[in-house]
Amino acid sequence: MTKVLWIALSVGIGILTVLTFTLFAPFHHTFLDIALIFSPLLVVFVALPATRTVIREGQYQIKNFTWWQALWFLFFLSALVFRVRDEQDIHSSALDGWAMYRIGLDFIVGALLMSRCLTGKTPRLRFLFCGLIGVMALYPFLALASTAWSAAPSFTLFRAVEYMLDLALIGAFVATFNSVEDYEAFANWTWTLLGLLVLSAWIGAILDPADAWMEGYSYGPLRIRLEGVYPILDANSIGEYSAILASISLARILDDPEHKYDHAWYRLLFIATIITLIFTQTRAAVAAFVVALILLFVFTRRILLGAVLGITAAVGASVVLFFTNFGNTVVSYLLRGQTMAEAEGMSGRADMWQFAIRKISERPWTGYGGYAGGRFVVLPGLGMPGKSDVLNTMVESFIDLGVLGVIVLLIVFVGIWWHLFRASRSSSLNSNERHFAVELLLAMSIVTTRSFVAGNITSHAALAFLTILASAEFFRQRLKSAAQATREFRTSGLAFEAKN
Repeated sequence: MTKVLWIALSVGIGILTVLTFTLFAPFHHTFLDIALIFSPLLVVFVALPATRTVIREGQYQIKNFTWWQALWFLFFLSALVFRVRDEQDIHSSALDGWAMYRIGLDFIVGALLMSRCLTGKTPRLRFLFCGLIGVMALYPFLALASTAWSAAPSFTLFRAVEYMLDLALIGAFVATFNSVEDYEAFANWTWTLLGLLVLSAWIGAILDPADAWMEGYSYGPLRIRLEGVYPILDANSIGEYSAILASISLARILDDPEHKYDHAWYRLLFIATIITLIFTQTRAAVAAFVVALILLFVFTRRILLGAVLGITAAVGASVVLFFTNFGNTVVSYLLRGQTMAEAEGMSGRADMWQFAIRKISERPWTGYGGYAGGRFVVLPGLGMPGKSDVLNTMVESFIDLGVLGVIVLLIVFVGIWWHLFRASRSSSLNSNERHFAVELLLAMSIVTTRSFVAGNITSHAALAFLTILASAEFFRQRLKSAAQATREFRTSGLAFEAKN
C-alpha cells in the first residue's frame, strides 16, 4: 500500500509539473522543459532517500573535523578564482586585492604547517624528498632555478614556491596517515570539495543565469553551456570534476566489497554529475569518463557486463542513428556549434601548440621559466593574453622548463599508474584497499585524459591530482612493506626447515 501511495503521489506530481511547464515554459527550450517535467520523479525516488545519507555524513564530518581537513580546506579556498587577469594586468599590478587574498591563505597554511612540524605534532617532511612526491618536488625546484632566465621572474618565483607548499602539505599528510581509512577520508574530503565547486556552478546558474550559461553562438542542440560564476570556473573544469565524481559514484554502486556505501546517495550523485557533464559540453571530459567506464568494468572483473552493455548500446545507437534524426543531434552536440574544421583544430588548440613548439625549438633545454613560458611568451604571441595556459600539460612543461620538466612529469605519471595498477590486483592487500586503488585509477584516467587539453597537473591547486599522488605514494609504501614481509616470512620458514 505504501508503494502504491508513492507511485500515485509521483504520478500526480508529474501531471501537475507537465501542466505547469506547458503553460509557462520558463526556459523556452524543449530539452530543459522536458528535464524539468521529470525532475519531481528524481526528487521522490532518488533525492529524498539520499537526504538521510547527506545529513548523516554532514554530522559525521562536523564531529570528526581534523587539522588536516582544515588545512586542505584553506588550501582549497586559496585556489578559488574570483577575477581573471591577462599578462598586462599582472605586469601593471602584480598584487591586487584577490592576489593578496591568495597569498594570505598560502601564508596561513604554510605557517600552520611549519608550526606543526616544529612542535612535533607532524613528523618531519621526509616524504617531500623521497618516493613519488619527492620526484614531483623536482618540478618546483626546477622552476625555482629557472627564475634566473624566466620571462617573468617574480611570477615564476611565486608559483614555484606555492606549488612546493602544495607538495609539502600532502607530504605532511602522508607522514601522518597510517591506514587506508585515513587516505579514504582524505580522498572523500577532496571529492566533497570538488562537489561543492560543481554545486556552486548550479547555484550561479540559478542566481545569475545570464553569466552562468554561455551563449553567443549555437552550442549545439542545448544552445547553452554551464560555467561557474562565483567563483569563476570554466566549463572544462566543471566537466572534469563531474566525470571524476560520476565514475567514483558508479564504482561504489557496482563494487562495494564491504557493503558500506549508501547506494541511494551515489545514484543521486551519479545522475546529477552526468547531467552536469552533459551541460558543460566538455568533449575531453566526456571522453575521459568513457575511458574510466571501460577501466571500471575491467578492474572490477565485470567484462561480460561491460560487453553486454556495450553491444546493447551499439545496437540501440545504430537503430537510433539510422532510423531517426537523433544522429544529427549527437553530431551537433559534439561539434558544440563549431564547424568540422574548428573541431579538428581542437578549438584553436592545434594552432597554439604549433606556435608553442616553434618557441620550444628555440629553448629546448631551459625553457622560458617555470609557469611563464606559456602565459608570457606563447599566449601574448598569439594575441591571447586572457588565457592562463597553452591547454596541454606536457607542452606547458616543455616550454616552461624544457626537457627536464617533461621527464619529471613522465616519471611521476608512470609511477602513479604502475603503483595503483599493482595495488588494484595485489593479493597481499585486502578488498577495501583494492577497491580504493580502483577508484583512484578511475580518477587518474580522467586527470590524465584531460591533461592532453588542459594544464591541470602543475597548477595551484590541482586537488584531484595531488590527492591521487599522495594515495599512490601510500600504496607504493604499502606494497613495499608487504613484499618485505613476504620475504621475511619465507626466509624464516627456510631457516626453520634447515634447523629441523
